[in-house]
Amino acid sequence: MSFDARVMLSRRLRFLPHRAFAIMHHALFQGEITTFRKPKTYAQLLAKKNLGEQTELVHVTADKYRVRTHVADRVGAEHLIPLIQVVERAEDLDLESPQRPYVVKGTHGCDMTILVPHPAAADHARIRSTVARWLRTDFFRHGWRERPYEGLTPRVVVEEMIGDGTAAPNDYKFFVFHGEPAMVVVDQDRFVAHTSTMMHPDWVPFRISGRFSQAQALPEKPAGYERMLEIARSLGKDFTFARVDLYDVDGHVYFGEITHNPGGGLVRLRPREFDRALGTLWRNGTPIPERFIDRD
Repeated sequence: MSFDARVMLSRRLRFLPHRAFAIMHHALFQGEITTFRKPKTYAQLLAKKNLGEQTELVHVTADKYRVRTHVADRVGAEHLIPLIQVVERAEDLDLESPQRPYVVKGTHGCDMTILVPHPAAADHARIRSTVARWLRTDFFRHGWRERPYEGLTPRVVVEEMIGDGTAAPNDYKFFVFHGEPAMVVVDQDRFVAHTSTMMHPDWVPFRISGRFSQAQALPEKPAGYERMLEIARSLGKDFTFARVDLYDVDGHVYFGEITHNPGGGLVRLRPREFDRALGTLWRNGTPIPERFIDRD
């Protein structure tokens, strides 16, 4: 069954109770049946975590607007992308004033992003129509039952587009377990020819694969990488696991988001032994075995 077919089937199963949906969703995308009662792999632990009650801090940090205050308090406001506007109604968007490239983002879910590199040529009616649809969407109910998003107030933020203003900058995703980054995924050309390179924090590649192709050449280590590691540790230390997304623009580090259920359970890591190794790291703090790391 193709990936798209599995997505369509899983969407049709959203009428199921929460646990039953999680079991079927996991079976479709991870290829195994489990009750999550004794989770051992990363994918199983992630699904079980999503089934449980979420702390208020999880909800705050999953909200792409409310998290800004937390980030400013924890690592400094200088790491926030400049905010232009926040609204709860599409008709309140001011799309005429921005003169520089900007980004429109939904704060209460995923896959709600519009890049506007040329404000003078922007289709304002289309942007408002899309935003109105986002604001009508309960992402917990209409997505993959990701509980960190449950109950969030639908909002939209407009932020400055960082980087050269023509395309999204590289996105550095730090997988943080018990406050320590264990994997860095570098997403490049996300809205054009998306590649996703999975690496050890020592900036060497893992011998693994996921949903997207890896870049042919190893991405260049960003100038602010050491500061990125510090920020990922600081923002991730409150959780057993979280993914902290950051950007680097000429050595200055910007915060992207904190994600508590990366990929919504859709991503199957290969080989499966790596999924189990990440689970062992999560449960016991055991380092990832060297056989998965390409140091040559």
